[in-house]
Amino acid sequence: MTKTSDSRYDDILRRIAQRQREEANAPQQEDLAAILDSVNAWGFLEDLKKSPLKQINCYGPKSFRGYIPASWVGVVIWCKPKGYYHYETLTLLGIWAHGEAQVTLGTKALPFAAPIFNPESYYRHLKKRFDVYYQGDGSPPPENSWLYTVHYDASRRLAIRAEIQAQLARWAQAYK
Repeated sequence: MTKTSDSRYDDILRRIAQRQREEANAPQQEDLAAILDSVNAWGFLEDLKKSPLKQINCYGPKSFRGYIPASWVGVVIWCKPKGYYHYETLTLLGIWAHGEAQVTLGTKALPFAAPIFNPESYYRHLKKRFDVYYQGDGSPPPENSWLYTVHYDASRRLAIRAEIQAQLARWAQAYK
């Protein structure tokens, strides 16, 4: 076999292994996604994006899934200070369900990663996705960036929703 055939074969094996890992984690991710639905994660972030925040622009929401180090599902919006020159750092604000039914609200700062700043392209892409210009993904933030976390209990669903909504309002207050 030539080098090209070997690398192609290795690529095929990697994709098969990736698909197997995704299929093995799919049931747990579906359960975690149901938790986010029950606490209205998407709706809260959509409402926050539409709220009159004077100091920042928010885009999204968008959902993400992963399984490293453990299965997780999240919904995020991405925010940046208003103004032409404030592109160096983007803040992800999201709600994640991870591990054994843990619900977390948190933020994550992503650094600008493109070699140059082209405003026309930047603002066009930023409306739909953040990963074109920023290093990072939609995975849960580190623990020191958590604003709220709770073990999900279906009998406390409405209380958890209210707590998440209160924490989001507290976060947004800094930008009004």
